[in-house]
Amino acid sequence: MCLLAACGVLASPPIPGEAFSAPPNVVAVELVLPEGSDTQGLAGLVEVRRGQVLSPRAVRQSVEGLWNTGRFTDVVARTVEVPGGVRLVFHLTPVQRLTRLVIEGNVVLSDEEIREASGLQEGTPLDPDALDAAKEAIAAAYRHKGYHQARVADTQEPVPEGVVLVFTLEEGEPLRIGRVTFTGSPGLALPRLMESLGLELGMVFDQARLEASLERLRRLLREQRYYRARVGALQVTQEDGRAAVTVPLSAGPRYAFHFHGNHHFPSRVLERVLAYDGSEPLDLGMTEQLAWRVANFYRYRGYHFVRVTPREVRRPDQEEAVLAFDIEEGQRLAVKEVRFHGNRALPSGVLREVLAERVRANEPVPDLELPLQDDPLRIDGREELGLGTVPPVPDPHTVFVEEAYLDAAEVLTEAYRERGFPDARVSFLRLTLEETGQTAVAEFEVVEGQERRVGDVEVDGMPPEVSSEDVELYPGDSLSEEAVDRARRALELKLARAGYLFARVEMEATAGEEDPRDMLVRLHVEPGPRVRVGRIILQGQVRTDERTVRGHLDVEVGQVMDLEKLAEGRRRLARLNIFRQVEVQLREPGRREEIKDVLVTIQERPRLDGEVSGGYFLVDGPRLTLDTAFPNVNGRGLNVLARGKINYVGLSADAFSGRYSEENEEDSALYGWAGLGGRGSVSFTYPRLNTWLSREVGARLDFIGERVHRPSYLSTRFAAVAGLDWAATKWLSVSLQYELEHNRLRSRGGVLSELNRADQERLRFPYGVFSLHSLRPAVTLDFRDDPTNPRRGLWVSASTEFTRDLSVSPTDARGTPVPDFPIDGVKLAANVTVYAPLGRRASLALSARGGTILPLSEGAQSIGSKLFYLGGSSSLRGFREDGVLPQDQRTAVRPQLQSCRSLVNPAACPPELRALLDGQAPISPGGELFTLGKAELRLPVFSSLDLGVFFEAGNLWGDRANFELGALRYTSGVGLRYVTPVGPLAFDVGYNLDRDDDFNEPTTQFHFSIGVF
Repeated sequence: MCLLAACGVLASPPIPGEAFSAPPNVVAVELVLPEGSDTQGLAGLVEVRRGQVLSPRAVRQSVEGLWNTGRFTDVVARTVEVPGGVRLVFHLTPVQRLTRLVIEGNVVLSDEEIREASGLQEGTPLDPDALDAAKEAIAAAYRHKGYHQARVADTQEPVPEGVVLVFTLEEGEPLRIGRVTFTGSPGLALPRLMESLGLELGMVFDQARLEASLERLRRLLREQRYYRARVGALQVTQEDGRAAVTVPLSAGPRYAFHFHGNHHFPSRVLERVLAYDGSEPLDLGMTEQLAWRVANFYRYRGYHFVRVTPREVRRPDQEEAVLAFDIEEGQRLAVKEVRFHGNRALPSGVLREVLAERVRANEPVPDLELPLQDDPLRIDGREELGLGTVPPVPDPHTVFVEEAYLDAAEVLTEAYRERGFPDARVSFLRLTLEETGQTAVAEFEVVEGQERRVGDVEVDGMPPEVSSEDVELYPGDSLSEEAVDRARRALELKLARAGYLFARVEMEATAGEEDPRDMLVRLHVEPGPRVRVGRIILQGQVRTDERTVRGHLDVEVGQVMDLEKLAEGRRRLARLNIFRQVEVQLREPGRREEIKDVLVTIQERPRLDGEVSGGYFLVDGPRLTLDTAFPNVNGRGLNVLARGKINYVGLSADAFSGRYSEENEEDSALYGWAGLGGRGSVSFTYPRLNTWLSREVGARLDFIGERVHRPSYLSTRFAAVAGLDWAATKWLSVSLQYELEHNRLRSRGGVLSELNRADQERLRFPYGVFSLHSLRPAVTLDFRDDPTNPRRGLWVSASTEFTRDLSVSPTDARGTPVPDFPIDGVKLAANVTVYAPLGRRASLALSARGGTILPLSEGAQSIGSKLFYLGGSSSLRGFREDGVLPQDQRTAVRPQLQSCRSLVNPAACPPELRALLDGQAPISPGGELFTLGKAELRLPVFSSLDLGVFFEAGNLWGDRANFELGALRYTSGVGLRYVTPVGPLAFDVGYNLDRDDDFNEPTTQFHFSIGVF
């Protein structure tokens, strides 16, 4: 970037005797670009206007603004003297964008490997330096693979939106290995070394593979206890057109660890205490470190006087060596008492517990298989006898380790200062041994100093538009550094939200007149300038309409700068799912200015992204799958996602095995077009419908088609779903969906041995042909602190679904038409969930749900796909997914089931009852009404692992007229939650507390899910 100004008089000192010349006036401003270049938005970036006085600062800011767009490789400003002033000319050199990268002639490296090596990305600027660097990087990647003769040629084809770059590769002949030599002292046999490296004479010299082989060789040497082995860098020369590889290797002696004088801890334990794997060289420093680990382990086991001396003994031929540790254990020392002198605010018992916690936290915990203590007679043979037994870990209150005691003194000092004692100091005084030498008394000195509490709080210097209340310092609070910093940060954040980005807050505390402990706290505010939004500079957009970016950013020129609003705008842009990366930042954020420009940098996703795969499946036969995404089709955020799979059931294992019935002529014709099946869907998502609607109103349109062959049924379904989603506020969202669907389900004579979840959902439709349409409004109130891992707040949702038939043509299982029935009803459901925090990371979640279906016309019925289902990871976890049978159905079937059990030959019973007698679990037909209550206690276990203990009660009724409030099913259980940014991964074990043996309900169910209620 170059800036030239023809107003040197402004930059030069005045010449003595001459009058100071005024800056010239700008007569005209011109932007010079190549013909056909895009000039949209450029004029607004130039801060110099015709008729103004020429300002170098304004010219510099104009050049910076044009450059920051990322659309130009060079920006030059020049002045041309004309009558009446100067003409300011900006010469702009647009960047060439790489619209497509084509790779030809490659065999050894894949297209993806070459793209990664080049570092070029489609849609980014392409300049000569980047092109040369990419070609050199590709050639280097080939040399790394052993192809030293590889050549890269490029051709560029101009297109309207940039340039198409074609790389043509001539890989040439590879360099092959002709000789391998090991220099130094290898230590291992040559065949073993060659096997470790994976080298063979005549193979291609692949440097990347050889470097990985060297790491395997180092690992092998460590495993063989050559702890001082050195493997140097490969030395490669060419002899007669082949590579001569030399591996510098010095194995050194083979080491073993010995321990002497260890009377209380066996050697196997001390070896694990060493925790040495050879990854670091066994030099003098590491030897001393290993000795310290052993001594430290002894000290935390109560052996304060231990001494550990390392020594090395080598065999005369230097092939093997022993690193011995001579241990003088000494007597065991127990701290009988810990005394604190001078403490008044904190009791000695609390201080002792902090000390014990530091000892416990610093204690080394090796990977030991400690002996079990539940076999005192050693009947099971699980303990070593005599010398090998490991003494138990002593009480940390009785252990003295100087390092831990000094750490505890610092922790206690900090604890005092957090409680309002800024001058407090806790120091370890002495350890006094008693006459026996086996017990001691430890002493600490506590200097508390004057306590400081918050008295009155005064704030001065606040701008009139910003309230000085809620400073987060309250009378009676401890005046600690942490509390002051917290209040200062809160006040500066409050000022920043009002546009005072450079505000500074200083604190002054003076003793009160009545009680010197109550401090008068004065917060002095230096607000600085109130910052407003200057220009909004966009960088990186190629296909995206500028109005789309600005509309979702929701920041206007001239308004007060709000960093939270900028962050929310960045999140909205990221949620469009049309950018790989979005950055929103201030230009020159450290400079104090009243006007700050906002720089928005985006990286667009490629025009087309997807994959094609195929395979053979026993149920479906050969299957081809396509998954394709077309992001930002129109430049306004419209995303198109197309997914499809097609299979040929005529070549499936079920067809070959004869599980499809051949009695029906239509079913037997599976080898032509009738044998095709699959599923296809096309989704259109639009984040913002129109400028006259709220920017938070998004739309979605889905088209779905499915044809599924199974031995027992043939299902065909077509559906179209249109939806609107409105995020009215941060806590209120409203959605509306309309669905039009056509379903055809026909029974077959074959047998399906097992129904999976998808089969169960398809068979919820009755046999026949049904066309329906549904309208589903829903509203959600979300006051949770974190939508993915909530600990505090309230979540309320309510939904309604109006369903009505367009045509109904039901049949029986044989395909014979049966009387039709109207489908006209409304499905109501609601959910209220409360989250209450219980200390650090622990929380209690309570949820109440319910729903019912009401007919809207006489004789209307509900089909299975529109009913409620209970059971599984999201409802009653003591049951399988959708496994709860309606209460009224169980009541009605139980007498029939008992009658069948009383028969000698139950062949006359219905098939579904015989299946129950055979131990099969029945499939729930769904219900018209359900209730559900859930309670879960979530407790932290590790940093990212929580434990959940839950209790649930609820039930399902097939006919809402049979509802009984007290008839509930109860489950409980435990689970683990691994916390991730997208929600916890939950593994639950649920127990059915009132198992119904008549219906073969299991006692235990295991569930895995992503997210919790």
